[in-house]
Amino acid sequence: MHQSALTPVGQPREKQKPRNGFYRGTTLAIAAFSSGFYSRIFCSITRAPSALNHFHFVAVPFTTAIILATAKPKDRKQIATVQLLLFGLFALFTTMVASAFLNSAGLVNAVFSFLILGGPFMLLTSIACLPMSPESFGRFRQWIIKSSFANMILAFVQWPLLKFGKISAGGLDETDGMAGVFFVSGAGNYVSATVSVFFGIYYLMFAKAAPLWLRVGTILAAFFQLQLSDSKQIIFALFSGAVLLVLCTMKDVGKALTYTIGIILLIAAFYWCIQNVEAFSAFKNYVNKGGVWGPDGEAARIKPIAFRIIPSYFESPLNWLLGLGPGHTVGRLGGWLLKENWGILGPLGATQHPASDAVLTEYYNSWLAMESTMFCPMFGWAGIWGDIGFAGLGAYLFLCWIAWRNLCFDNFSKFLMLSTAVLGFIFTQLEEPGHMLYTASLTGLHWQERRAEKLQQEARNRLISSSDDELLSSRAE
Repeated sequence: MHQSALTPVGQPREKQKPRNGFYRGTTLAIAAFSSGFYSRIFCSITRAPSALNHFHFVAVPFTTAIILATAKPKDRKQIATVQLLLFGLFALFTTMVASAFLNSAGLVNAVFSFLILGGPFMLLTSIACLPMSPESFGRFRQWIIKSSFANMILAFVQWPLLKFGKISAGGLDETDGMAGVFFVSGAGNYVSATVSVFFGIYYLMFAKAAPLWLRVGTILAAFFQLQLSDSKQIIFALFSGAVLLVLCTMKDVGKALTYTIGIILLIAAFYWCIQNVEAFSAFKNYVNKGGVWGPDGEAARIKPIAFRIIPSYFESPLNWLLGLGPGHTVGRLGGWLLKENWGILGPLGATQHPASDAVLTEYYNSWLAMESTMFCPMFGWAGIWGDIGFAGLGAYLFLCWIAWRNLCFDNFSKFLMLSTAVLGFIFTQLEEPGHMLYTASLTGLHWQERRAEKLQQEARNRLISSSDDELLSSRAE
């Protein structure tokens, strides 16, 4: 879509003068996005303290507060959407505090858990609240596009440098270390590849001003990065997201049956490639390795083990409703962040729970889970349920529903949400700031695009209707 879609009807773009408030709000949104997107590569290059990786915990809520206080949207639907998102965030935070109170968890646990899960929705609220001018929208869009290309280019530069030992990624090889702007981090290759594919699809579909060869080349490069970085789980998430999208949006039974047959044929072709094409040999572990599948297989034992261990620590029926407390089970906070930053968070009153260590022990003792994150028992949806129970899970899903109903205008935005939801069943990518802040920004960017197109079309229709009325009136006279 051209940026001119945001230009008011009848007003040439070059004559528009942006208001400072638009620039200020957009600049803040860009800064908040960048605080989570570039923090890893910044700390790796400059050797800055690793604590700066978490600067987004400050930048995102600060940005949200400033934009909400200064932005002056006039569109009623836009205002209603922002109000709904704020209500959803309040419901999530209230559940966090109630869970922390029930389980004697530290207040710092509740705050950081809320920032991890609610941060992307805060940024999305900020973007949705901005009444962007064409110039401010263009700046925001170009920053997202350039950042996406930077991530992809860096990933391809890192691969040969790692392969030939010119740089180090903390012990990771050229596949796991191929992390783009998320260099160096444990699951950076997954996050980087996901961002590239999401961007490749967006760029192919909506960057109409770019040459076709560049748009096609970008999506092909994104999938090549995915293959080169050995991010097999992302293929599963993208494919599952596409299938869910068909099931959620298809109303014609005949088309649904046609798509179902196509999906079955695609699965069959993919299985054949796994067995016969060397490029897909890495997937053989998922289908051929003995002792993995079946009711007694290692996959069936280790993947859902958190759902067996966590309830063993429940002390009252309320734990089913509110969990074991923020950061006390298998989310990103309880699994890694508290342990890695205990020297800072411990003195602030943070708390840990033995349930987290019990699941971690099973994780480290499982040959299958250690071989592939596909079978990791520490994953996003399990962490939300374990930490804040069914009430917290419901509050989080309510936020997702608000975004789905009010900000996902088309199948692209819905695909982003569904694919991310599937990733939440694989690892903690649902709580990874780089991935989530990028997805929120791309969703908000596309919403601003589609909203501008819709408003412009409505303005055209009113102009045509007004012209027709004037013509009829003049004829009558």
